[in-house]
Amino acid sequence: MLTMLFVAMLVLMLLGMDIAFSMGMACLLYLVITAAGPFPIPLTVLPQKMVNGVDSFPLLAVPLFMLAGELMNRGGITQRLVRFATSMVGHLRGGLAQVVVVVNMIMAGMSGSAIADAAATGAVLIPSMVRTGYQPRFAAAVVGAASSCGPIIPPSIPFVIIGAIAEVSVGRLFLGGAIPGIFMGLSMMGLVYVIARREGFPREPRASWHTLMTSTRDAILALLMPIIVIGGILSGATTPTEAAVLAVWYAFILGAGVYRELRLRDVPGLLTDMAMGSGAVMVTVAAATIFGWLATAERMGPRLIAAMTAVSTSPLVLLFLVNVILLIMGCLMEPIPIMVLLAPILFPIMRKVGVDPVHLGVVFTLNITIGMLTPPVGLTLFLMSAIARVPVMAIARACLPFILLLIGVLLVITYVPQMVLWLPNLVMGRP
Repeated sequence: MLTMLFVAMLVLMLLGMDIAFSMGMACLLYLVITAAGPFPIPLTVLPQKMVNGVDSFPLLAVPLFMLAGELMNRGGITQRLVRFATSMVGHLRGGLAQVVVVVNMIMAGMSGSAIADAAATGAVLIPSMVRTGYQPRFAAAVVGAASSCGPIIPPSIPFVIIGAIAEVSVGRLFLGGAIPGIFMGLSMMGLVYVIARREGFPREPRASWHTLMTSTRDAILALLMPIIVIGGILSGATTPTEAAVLAVWYAFILGAGVYRELRLRDVPGLLTDMAMGSGAVMVTVAAATIFGWLATAERMGPRLIAAMTAVSTSPLVLLFLVNVILLIMGCLMEPIPIMVLLAPILFPIMRKVGVDPVHLGVVFTLNITIGMLTPPVGLTLFLMSAIARVPVMAIARACLPFILLLIGVLLVITYVPQMVLWLPNLVMGRP
């Protein structure tokens, strides 16, 4: 029955059905088949478990951070960050590509979502890069790869979800992602420099002191947003959900009251769009919850534990196996179902062998973020294809150097846990 559950989901996905409905229909099929057995499960369990899956105060932070990101895009915040980054690093080799990485690192401290960052910076910078002489597929690949900093540098939507599912401190996860996220960004800047030098990509004129100061002044209020969000959580003044509310109001006040690029008549449409977007995310969470519940009932956890511990009980070997499993799953499924399905299983296993849950949370998130750049289900690839009007596989090939780099970063983070744990232990003490 466990095999049937997964096969039914995969077949429906291959037929083109959305992942949420694929999981939901597979679960319905399971319940219908077992209804004729000795231990039938009533169909009313399906809506009950789905509602319980999203009835969570911490998960409320997910749509709020999504709304904050959209308010930043429409309120002129993204454009000011682009001008600030251009004045800072535009004169380096591959100037606009370097700007893409820096802007995504800054945006990561505001939205917490790879898709939101890719959409915002892609719409602004891909056309500019193409006009300047960059290949469209390379421009799309750089934006897609740089957006992978979004879920790692705090705040992070995946960290909120993992914290809620695996009962891990969201504040510690946020701090744990800071150094790895910066390391990712700096590594990508180095790779961009090498590629730009080899391909002869242009650089922007060095900004004058006046331009640098002006762009910094225009962006300073936007740059305060991560400090407000993270500071509120770490000081204990706010929960992650309450910090997301602060982010929404701060982005709204900046866009509508300070920069005056967000018009009040645009707000109802914006809220409607975000309700639809966040609704799609929550439906996926709900479907993944019932799917995970049925997989647990079929003893997926003990079977996976037995299979992994049969190979080795060494934390180093098990971490390698976790990376392999998550990288493969990331190619086949969207991030949220992977988190809901595997986090409740993997975190107890790795806790027992001495792996810190904060360390595992960052490793877990980076794995599924890399999966967003890989076909056939890479969400970021499809978004970049739509923005740049380039075939998905062309962007995937251009992403290959960045994917290999990110896997290298993943291995460093996996086997040097202090890169993750040093800052949380310093700020919040050892658990």
